[in-house]
Amino acid sequence: MLKNEREREIINFLKTEDGFVTVKTLCEKLYTSESSIRRDLTALEQKGIIKKTYGGAELVKSFSNVVSFIKRSHHNINEKKIIAKKAKSLLRDGDIIFLDQSSTSFYLANEIMSDSTLTVITNNIEILSLLSNSALRVISSGGILSSENRNCLIGADAHSIFENIRAHKVFFSTKSLSEDGIISDCTREEVLVRNVMLQNSEQKIFLCDSEKLGTKSPYKQTTLNHVDFLITENDNAVIFSESFPALQIM
Repeated sequence: MLKNEREREIINFLKTEDGFVTVKTLCEKLYTSESSIRRDLTALEQKGIIKKTYGGAELVKSFSNVVSFIKRSHHNINEKKIIAKKAKSLLRDGDIIFLDQSSTSFYLANEIMSDSTLTVITNNIEILSLLSNSALRVISSGGILSSENRNCLIGADAHSIFENIRAHKVFFSTKSLSEDGIISDCTREEVLVRNVMLQNSEQKIFLCDSEKLGTKSPYKQTTLNHVDFLITENDNAVIFSESFPALQIM
């Protein structure tokens, strides 16, 4: 196995092992000497992908490891519920809204189940399934099911729907919000679809649990300069109020 192939395999093992794997396990799985594995880990650490630990390695938190929707939807549940309730307070009767593929948007969808006046357009198949039991008008973006994020529809067909509808509001969430106000995520195709949502919405509402504050991901989505509301579950986001005075923080 070539060195770069081993590096890819190491990253894959880290993704399937909840972000941590031992050197011993990698040696056994890849049929490679400990010295070679340690050299690979050093190279990956220098690239900012992993962090070496005693006896093993872990993925850097901000690296582009795509966590399944099921895992994400069961992570920080209380925080996402608080954010969803705050987000619901911004809705008005008759609003046309975009909901992105995030698990936080899924919690907002739960909050609006009984509001029959809204129109929801989404590329999140879990939201589509959930809202099939509601009286809401729901429009699917269509598109290709992402190979990386199996709850998400991407591609030209998904873009087309969002390009041809003007929404009152878009509610979106990504993996990271850095200290300088850059919003980023870990898959390029998802960022591209979300860009179309942002371009065609009057108000842009970023849903961000405080765990994401101060982190970075590979693909830039937008910045807080281009967002109307930042909603978190606590007061930690007030750190952005001075740098972004036009931003409304909830």
